[in-house]
Amino acid sequence: MRLRVRFSKIGKIRFIGHRDVARVIERAVRKVGLPVAYSQGFSPRMKLSFGLALPTGYESEAEFVDLPLVSGAVLDGNAAGPVIACRSGTHAPCENMAPSSAPSYCTIAEALSEALVVGMEVSAVTLTDGRGPSLQAAVHSCGWDFDIVGLDATAAAKAVAEFLAAGTVVTERVHKGETVSSNIRPSVEVLQVVGCSDRGAVLSAELSATPRVVRPSELVPALAPAHEMGIARRTHQWTSGAAGRAEPAVPAMCAQRNKEPISG
Repeated sequence: MRLRVRFSKIGKIRFIGHRDVARVIERAVRKVGLPVAYSQGFSPRMKLSFGLALPTGYESEAEFVDLPLVSGAVLDGNAAGPVIACRSGTHAPCENMAPSSAPSYCTIAEALSEALVVGMEVSAVTLTDGRGPSLQAAVHSCGWDFDIVGLDATAAAKAVAEFLAAGTVVTERVHKGETVSSNIRPSVEVLQVVGCSDRGAVLSAELSATPRVVRPSELVPALAPAHEMGIARRTHQWTSGAAGRAEPAVPAMCAQRNKEPISG
């Protein structure tokens, strides 16, 4: 069995890299005392399985990590399934929670949030059976919000319309020290203007994660070559399966209502 944890990375914490995030998660798990499995060998490491790596400098409301539990670990009597929680204390108690001296999932989510650094919070915990593809392999697209510095909403809407009408949009990126050109238009499933921040127009996009991950930073030069991207925030990681399009874990309603818009 695995605990699937959804967490956010908002604010200055966006400047730490993926490896540092892994260390922060490990420290929080040890502090809370969860019965997570370790690797074997001379230098055992906690077995963590993350979703798609978040680029340094990007924010996120939808980061995921799977925590495999040690054999025989029992947290409560619930079957596998979604268990959602938030920190506000205003949400209803978890349904079907059998009385137990073991910590409930709400307690685990709240305890992990308290153990994490400022800017990282847990919004959902799901118990899974550990079957199926890894989180990285399962994600087919990501939702993003990002702003473009100095671009007003009218100009942004015009640029979006021209982008969506184009059959081909070729951009360049540096990959392993080489400049690579590619057509990113087929990878942009949704693109629209949703508001303004104190820096400029805020856009929302759904970008493909296969065959390669497309990032908002690749869109900005195609939309507004004379402008720079401000803050980009991942809002979703989408998977598809027998049940259709879904997220690995959905945050509590109160956590969704309290989402912070992109701002200064």
